[in-house]
Amino acid sequence: MRGLSASLLLFCMALPFGSNAMERTEADSMIARAQRAYSAGDQDQALSLYDSVNTRFTSAGLLYDIGNCHFKRNDIPHAILYYERALLLEPGAEDIRSNLDLARQQTLDRVNELPGFQLGGDWERWRGGRDVDQWARRSLWAWAIAMLLLGLSMPTAGLFLKRFLQVLAGIAAVGAVSAVLLASARTREVRHPDGAIVMAPRIDVTSEPRDGSTALFLLHAGTKVTVRKEEAGWAEVALANGNVGWMPMRAIERI
Repeated sequence: MRGLSASLLLFCMALPFGSNAMERTEADSMIARAQRAYSAGDQDQALSLYDSVNTRFTSAGLLYDIGNCHFKRNDIPHAILYYERALLLEPGAEDIRSNLDLARQQTLDRVNELPGFQLGGDWERWRGGRDVDQWARRSLWAWAIAMLLLGLSMPTAGLFLKRFLQVLAGIAAVGAVSAVLLASARTREVRHPDGAIVMAPRIDVTSEPRDGSTALFLLHAGTKVTVRKEEAGWAEVALANGNVGWMPMRAIERI
């Protein structure tokens, strides 16, 4: 199980600070207490401490630890929810993905994904990286390299070498722009996730956003859906197999 040093350094998002804002040293202490409680088998105490830290700071590691507590308490829907939230921040984390797969095996619904790009999963892990800020950092490095190469080319007398440095600077600039676009896309994914987890023990997915409409299929707690739109307390959801329908917002929780 990850600790605060691994958790908050990977990605740390502080909520607005007030006079009673939690300090990092206090968060460190609470995480250490939570780890001891978890190791002693007191998942309720560990979860309470982790949740307290999560109100002010969050990270892939911290969400992973919360998911582990829910899993140990046999609360599979919430375990899946927090593993998904952790994976959203750190798509390349194999330990998070392994625990998520283990939790999914305990759900009732088996949703087969539509055939897609063979390397799609690898691409998503590469694009997502180890943390949310990786592409922002790479864009800064790429811009710095581009400026350095351009600066070196200016006093260079040889035409071939000058052109060569300018071409390299252009490539670095293109890489920087690409990294900025990827960083922007990752930020949108994290701030406005479209995924959700079914929390109701069982819920009918209907053809229209109203009570009494035709039931299309049945879902159980722990199933992941994609929220396409919301309307008057209802959500139009899509499954990985392409099935689409409506269900009450109260039956799901956003990732």
